[in-house]
Amino acid sequence: MAKILHIGFWPRELRWRRFEGIRRYAIARGLEVVPVRSDEVPDISSLRAALALHRPIGAVAEWGGFAPTFPPHAFGHVPVVFFDPPDRAAWRGVLTVECDEEAVARTAFQELSTGLPPSFAMVSYVSPKLPRWARKREAAFRSLCAAAGKACRVFPTRRDDTPQSRAKRLAAWVADLPRHCAVFAIDDYRAVETMDAFAAVRRALPYTATLVGANGAGAPGGIEKYSISTVEIDFELSGYLAAKALLGGGEGTAVPRYGPMLVRRGKTTHGRGRHEPWILEAVETIRREACDGLTAAALAARQTGSRRNFDRRFREAVGHSVLEEIRQVRLERVLTLLSNTNTPFGVISDMCGFGSEVELRQVFKARFGVSMTQWRSQHR
Repeated sequence: MAKILHIGFWPRELRWRRFEGIRRYAIARGLEVVPVRSDEVPDISSLRAALALHRPIGAVAEWGGFAPTFPPHAFGHVPVVFFDPPDRAAWRGVLTVECDEEAVARTAFQELSTGLPPSFAMVSYVSPKLPRWARKREAAFRSLCAAAGKACRVFPTRRDDTPQSRAKRLAAWVADLPRHCAVFAIDDYRAVETMDAFAAVRRALPYTATLVGANGAGAPGGIEKYSISTVEIDFELSGYLAAKALLGGGEGTAVPRYGPMLVRRGKTTHGRGRHEPWILEAVETIRREACDGLTAAALAARQTGSRRNFDRRFREAVGHSVLEEIRQVRLERVLTLLSNTNTPFGVISDMCGFGSEVELRQVFKARFGVSMTQWRSQHR
């Protein structure tokens, strides 16, 4: 059986998602995908040994500033597709698949801005010399803040930082942020260290600030420990697009791009920083019961006052309606079932609280721009 080699540098969960995307495209064409971790190919000679061993018809490779970087010539005559390569001469003209970093920043900004925060802040990369992906995310987020007429504080990085000195400086920085400030951590690792800093100065989220990370994994344990909201990036689609480009299934000359699916919400944006316990309680109820058929009317009936007043105050605090919040939670569950199971669409609609399969199809197409059948084919 012909083989494709996947050289993966990312943390295990993200690397696995990309592998799954590559495999799902390749397996339908009778090809095997062989995963190779970065520690198995620490230099060019070991990479070439792996190529000689497996004799692949092509390769898909990560590029990462924190891991071995192999230019195209290292693969010899083996065709290769790169994820997000650097803007350097050696990579010009090669097949690539790129993340829409502007869309990542925009999704994070939208999640943070719905609570009408008085100010924004950002924790960027660990080094003053930003990799291209971080540079694009930072520039896009700054631009969005400026367009909204808001200043954006950015945590300053230093070349001579140690982990201990950075943690100390970050704690002092978050302690000085205004109340209800909305913070974008440029990736999940930065989100976890930012939450460590908030915990160190005893600032409770989301009451005194809100926080969103990005990538949807990549910081083992920390995202779940703190229940951090994070922009979920479609890494499976990136693998699928890379395999398609490698095997000649691309369309035109445009670089294939992947981006965010949705925000996987944790407690760091519940209530969007508003000091109103009833909002947090309402959001928690939605997360528990949305897929059990909870309606906006039923939730309002549990509150004091009129439904109209409840809807108005919820929208003021969260930035959108109760119905939109319920729909968001249901769609998160739909995506999980579509990508991880063969559950029929009609059963999914029942399991996720939709009135019918027709309603689910309409809501899904409006939200993601593709049908459930198309989405599942790209993620299975």
